[in-house]
Amino acid sequence: MLSGHGLVKHYGSVVGLAGVDVAVRSGEALAVMGPSGNGKTTLLHVLAGILTPDQGEVWLGSERVDQLNDAARTVLRRRRLGFVFQDNQLLAELPADENVALPLMVDGLSRREAIGRARATLAQVGLAAEVGRRPGELSGGQAQRVAIARALVGEPQVVFADEPTGALDAATGSQVIDLLVGAATYRGAAVVVVTHDNAVAARCHRALHIVDGRVSDAMGAVR
Repeated sequence: MLSGHGLVKHYGSVVGLAGVDVAVRSGEALAVMGPSGNGKTTLLHVLAGILTPDQGEVWLGSERVDQLNDAARTVLRRRRLGFVFQDNQLLAELPADENVALPLMVDGLSRREAIGRARATLAQVGLAAEVGRRPGELSGGQAQRVAIARALVGEPQVVFADEPTGALDAATGSQVIDLLVGAATYRGAAVVVVTHDNAVAARCHRALHIVDGRVSDAMGAVR
């Protein structure tokens, strides 16, 4: 579903990636691990088309992402990718259903249909009773479930998650990562999770370790 080949990225004289190869299949969850500042988030951003590699190729299915222009990559991210962040990045003034529906409406779907799909997705992540609540009225775990629903509502091919449990306690974080991996892979999406937490990695199918911008080792199935 998603692959990167010979990925190199520099920030001036600082090496972000130094020739990384990575691939993730449909329905598979890959944990990207390693010390802070060693290239994990850079790899995620390059694979997601947020950053363009200095060298190498990124493929989403049969489409080469790194050769697309900015406008085409924006459309690709909106229609074919989903994102979950540590701080959830929900809009404080919008209720849960509108937060989830927003990317659909930006893509041209009617408000009525977008809200309907958003509420159905919220129900699937256990928040049917919370659709009208704003982020400030939700617990941390509930807010992150809204973020997961927003990432999934467009039926993405790949879901990227950057430290999705970093702001949660261990028990809530375990529930959230299980929900994310289970809901996404059930739909056939690939999942790429950047994490420093071994417990999070253990809930993925494989783990890739990045040190100094290089793959230090690729673990087999950890789940």
